[in-house]
Amino acid sequence: MAKKAKDKEKKVAPAAKPSGAKGSKLSSDTLKTIAAQVKARKAAQEAIDAAVIKARGEGSSWVQIAIALGISPQGARQKYLARISA
Repeated sequence: MAKKAKDKEKKVAPAAKPSGAKGSKLSSDTLKTIAAQVKARKAAQEAIDAAVIKARGEGSSWVQIAIALGISPQGARQKYLARISA
């Protein structure tokens, strides 16, 4: 029975190469889009971090901040407390 399973594994088609193979315009444009989105995400995260620090400085509770972030109060506190204390 093990032999049959092994034979089936051999019949599996090799992984398809992604479209937009090396050097194509699609790949280049797609990679530029990814890089731009990563840069935008980093900028957005920095803005969120600054807003959380400011909110805490203005007296907002972790519960209020967590609601705005869409996470638990414990998660908000764990993520941002070290950044605020630093």
